[in-house]
Amino acid sequence: MIKSPRNLAAIFAASAVTLAALAASSYNAYAADLGGNCCADLEERIAELEATTARKGNRKVSLTVSGQVSKTLLIWDDGRDSDTYVVGNKNDQTNFGFAGDAKIAPGVTAGFEIVIRVRDDLSDAVNQASAAGDDGFDVWQAHWYLESETYGKVSVGVASRVSDTAPEADFSEAGIAGYAGMQDIGGGFLLRRNDGALTDLAWGDIISHFNGDTANIVRYDTPSFGGFIVSASWGEDDIWDVGIRYAYEGSGINFEAVVAYTEVTDEDGEPGRVDQDTVVGSASILHEASGLNFTIAAGQQSSNVAVVDLDGVTRTPEDSKFIYVKAGWIAKLNTLGPTAFYGEYGRFEDFLSAGADAGVVASLAPGAVRISGNEVDVWGIGVVQHIEAAEMQIFMGYRNHSADVDMVDGTGTTTGTSLEDFQTFVSGARIAF
Repeated sequence: MIKSPRNLAAIFAASAVTLAALAASSYNAYAADLGGNCCADLEERIAELEATTARKGNRKVSLTVSGQVSKTLLIWDDGRDSDTYVVGNKNDQTNFGFAGDAKIAPGVTAGFEIVIRVRDDLSDAVNQASAAGDDGFDVWQAHWYLESETYGKVSVGVASRVSDTAPEADFSEAGIAGYAGMQDIGGGFLLRRNDGALTDLAWGDIISHFNGDTANIVRYDTPSFGGFIVSASWGEDDIWDVGIRYAYEGSGINFEAVVAYTEVTDEDGEPGRVDQDTVVGSASILHEASGLNFTIAAGQQSSNVAVVDLDGVTRTPEDSKFIYVKAGWIAKLNTLGPTAFYGEYGRFEDFLSAGADAGVVASLAPGAVRISGNEVDVWGIGVVQHIEAAEMQIFMGYRNHSADVDMVDGTGTTTGTSLEDFQTFVSGARIAF
């Protein structure tokens, strides 16, 4: 087989390194090994070099292959039933990707990024009825970009909206076990009434941290000015975001803060028209010497579309709000790597306040005519052990969820629905490559 010029160069380089090492050894040692397996050693070195070389289509654009496998044991208890599932960890799910760039001119680079996420019975998709969620693949990133040190960066394709990760600034080193996206663990499970009946309402319907995710967009990011980066993105039908991010590192302190504004409109009109705006942000600080850290995230989403409620009255839903706080400690307790402890709390309000489905209303409170609001409180604790030699994290995390849904009956009286608390415990690992 004819070797490519790149492989020939790799073989030549490996051969030169090997011969130099042999020449540096003593003459007697070399002579003693001459009739042995020196050629086998050389072939082994060449094979190892070729095995670790990623193949690509041209020599001008670099190629990096990366990804991770992230799985967890999910133990759940909804007050009447409990079980244990093996699931994909939606907090930081299994994925693989390809990235590369090429220098066009001094200070100007062109590049690309492709990331494929794996749906493997994810922790937010399973529920009481099934340990199996969707399987398959999602294109999470697929875009090209042009970046100038002077003028900033333009990205086109499936890319992160400006509001993507806006609520997720977090220096706790424990996001694999628990972070602001509390719906990602157990969000598919249904709420259970105190009388034992399951409702048609899932925890993920009343918990969200308003993360912007990715979309087919055009995005622009300015260069960093004094730690500040201003960004804007637009795409789909129609989604546009603007935001600002600030990062500081010095004097033993790491600090990051970000805020983003999003407007989503659907010009196709009624029925089911979407017209909402969202403000979301987060901030996190780490004291390096002590390992103490603190994170806060918050957001508010407003709907600009009135709906006809189940009682026949036209209403505009209340603004949905959330706040999330986390306190942590990153300790050096062993030689494996940092050990990150954390405690967290989240509160979510009015994710259902008008226009709820009739089946959901009836399952929550027979005889009720509508939902007027809801409150959810979630608290948790956990620990993450980093294993630096293997680029691995192992973790454990516990959460308790409690909810109160305000129902209105035919007389106009508002009452709360008695619901069981929901508990989850996760333990698993993530390994990156």
